[in-house]
Amino acid sequence: MRKALFLMGMIFSLAGWGQKNPVAEINRIINQQETEAHLTFLAADEMRGRDTGSPELKIAGNYIANYFRQYGLKTVPGAEQYFQPVDLERFTPAKDASASIGDESFIVKESLIVLDGSEISWQGEFVYVGYGSAEELDKLNIAGKMVLALAGSKDADNVNKVFSASTTKYADVKARGGAGLVEVLTLSQFPFPALANFFMGAPRWGIKSGDSTIPHVWLKPADVKNISFKEGNQYAGKLEIKGLKRELIDGRNVVGLIEGTDAKLKNEYVIVTAHYDHIGVGKPSSGSQDSIFNGARDNALGTVALLQTAKYLSQYPTKRSVLLVAVTSEEKGLLGSRWYAEHPLVPLEKHVLNINCDGVGYNDKTIITSISLGRTTTDDVLKKAIKPFGLGLGGDPDPKEGFYDRSDQVSFASKGIPAIKLQPGLAKMDDEIRKYYHRQADEVSTLDFEYLTKFYRTFVHAVTLLSNEPASPFWIKGDKYEVAGKKLYNRN
Repeated sequence: MRKALFLMGMIFSLAGWGQKNPVAEINRIINQQETEAHLTFLAADEMRGRDTGSPELKIAGNYIANYFRQYGLKTVPGAEQYFQPVDLERFTPAKDASASIGDESFIVKESLIVLDGSEISWQGEFVYVGYGSAEELDKLNIAGKMVLALAGSKDADNVNKVFSASTTKYADVKARGGAGLVEVLTLSQFPFPALANFFMGAPRWGIKSGDSTIPHVWLKPADVKNISFKEGNQYAGKLEIKGLKRELIDGRNVVGLIEGTDAKLKNEYVIVTAHYDHIGVGKPSSGSQDSIFNGARDNALGTVALLQTAKYLSQYPTKRSVLLVAVTSEEKGLLGSRWYAEHPLVPLEKHVLNINCDGVGYNDKTIITSISLGRTTTDDVLKKAIKPFGLGLGGDPDPKEGFYDRSDQVSFASKGIPAIKLQPGLAKMDDEIRKYYHRQADEVSTLDFEYLTKFYRTFVHAVTLLSNEPASPFWIKGDKYEVAGKKLYNRN
């Protein structure tokens, strides 16, 4: 009996050692050979860039699901066989469109860009709402009226931030019963013809809009001459859009669950995400025959971080439950993560943290980069996580670029969930990054597997420590997502 008790004590002692001293086990379990094998498969020429809607993206999804199955991850209701259906929509831009506001007239591509909507012939009142923040919209009755606003927000200083703010505004207008959103594009960073070609050239993607949608239009600022920008001003006018087509496409997020070990904390979820799509096949670049955008860095690299996390946590689960979600269609507008945030598989308030892995590449192999550094209470844990692997911790290399709001973590942050983004070392945006970012040159043969293996070990360690933390993380006071967090978690 004493011998049996001794053996049981040894077993529990060894199990406890594995949890309390994970570094040695992470080094053993996360190895360079498997890292290289995963990346070589996901970014192979035969995967043809893993574009949304392609057979190759389905193959990549099956690969991830089979790996989750191999390591015994659980499925959750709404994601049977590890797949959460995502209702996507591909729409062909309008062939013709025009608008009149007061005595001003606008013509498609010349002075008008259709961002969203459906065929429409509308006539009524336009109401000016400034930038159209939620507070500004709530001051006026916009039901049944076309909302006229300045594009973006007061803080949007580049086209990416303008588009992000405009997308949020569009949803706010629709929720308040507005007939549509027409914005005056005040930013002159890009020529209007270039924007028109970009948004009204090739088909674009979105989340299924339902039975009805409303128009979203940008106007060329130079052609807006006789409109007084005073909040509440109204103008009679009309808007016509013709030839816009919408097609439904089935998408899939890949979801696996590792249940927590603590009786209480297992009811809290850390959701670890990475997008597994890329941009497919395009025209060969000058002097090259290569037409495949392999997407090794963006984001086969992040997808492999998800797989390595699944492998380790399946053997050493944490106190909190961990949801591993490979999201689809990030390159089409964060569509997979936006869908999950709107259709969560467990209640949103039970998600205590999002850890996203996505990157444009790396140019500093002495660090791991946290674009979100300084935004949440996770920073001290991250510094602890990287120490055993000899890496430093870098922050956002250029806050003006709005990197944080351009990847999947923002889908969770906008709901109030503390969300961080971890990626290989990005010290600055330079030629080393631009050489591969959304280029055919982004192939597996150009990767440094020794460094990436160190990155993956660091990433898994960070997930482990954060998922075992006694206190739930939260936003740093004053962060722009703090208010949403307080609302989600009912904090004063």
